[in-house]
Amino acid sequence: MNAKTVELHLLQSFPPSCINRDGNNSPKDCTFGDVRRARISSQCLKRAIRQAESFAETVGDAVGIRSKQMRDKKLIPYLIEKGLSQEDAEKAADAFRRELAKDDKKESQTSVGLYFGEPELYALLDAHRSGEKNWRSAAPRKSADVALFGRMLAEARDLNVDAAAQVAHALGTHRLSQEMDYWTAADDLKADDPTESDAGAGMLGTAEFNASVFYRYACVSLPILSQNLGDEEELARRTIEAFFAASWEAIPTGKINGHAHFTPPFFALAVVRRKGMPLNLCNAFVKPVKAAKEVGLDEASAKALLTHLSDMRTMSPVDDADYFCASSLTQIGPMEGVAQMKGYAAMTQGILEKL
Repeated sequence: MNAKTVELHLLQSFPPSCINRDGNNSPKDCTFGDVRRARISSQCLKRAIRQAESFAETVGDAVGIRSKQMRDKKLIPYLIEKGLSQEDAEKAADAFRRELAKDDKKESQTSVGLYFGEPELYALLDAHRSGEKNWRSAAPRKSADVALFGRMLAEARDLNVDAAAQVAHALGTHRLSQEMDYWTAADDLKADDPTESDAGAGMLGTAEFNASVFYRYACVSLPILSQNLGDEEELARRTIEAFFAASWEAIPTGKINGHAHFTPPFFALAVVRRKGMPLNLCNAFVKPVKAAKEVGLDEASAKALLTHLSDMRTMSPVDDADYFCASSLTQIGPMEGVAQMKGYAAMTQGILEKL
């Protein structure tokens, strides 16, 4: 792969929802351009990408697991399957966990969630059990999502992985209007007594929500991704394909049963950059967009994004890149220097052909 970075810009509208909550059980928000905006954290989006069905379908078994319960759920069952007794499997798993975490605590869980693909984890465990002095070097290639999102182990720095992908917090393109929902849950067996103020109600309460158009941005360094995957070019290409497919499918599940916010992106811009620095286009929305007569927030957001892109391409000293766009908005016409693709899948294919 000769390109330097691959970038993805998405516009996505969610109906009334509470996708990503803060410590007060309210939808996350922030101030941008001196105006409060809705926000979805990058960690929330990355988890949605990792868990999207299309990610595993594209990269196969090259998907990692993040958990504090590796000892009980993965290590011990693996060792028992290899013929060890329950007692010996527990001892071996504990010794491996203590060495990995650099502590002598007699606990079944690790203090942080370990993030490994199963082949890598088992190779490390086998090397440790065999008494190899440099057992950490026994790890095979990393999993696709570990290669993308990185891994940090303070007690085992030689197993750290620099993330190839940088994912921004999703940002509302317009002023936030946070609203309150007063809800009740009926008690089917409670007497319907008209003299009671809460007749028929088993529970009641309030919950915040908002409806917003979000701008999402992500960038993947191709040299770092290739290095993390042991220079396996085919796996690197499938990882990029999986990242794009899963980014479309990545809808966080917060309160989804009560909001059914199955609304994928309506606008996508992708970039294959050979030279120059990546470009986050969030400043298109420093001035929040507004709906106008016959122009909704979706169209206004897309037009603001494309205008800012044109301005920044003129401003940038280096712009050696290919641009692709896919949109469901019929009002958005062609733009010079941007290939108009018929759908998200076609845009992804265009990206892969330019790597």
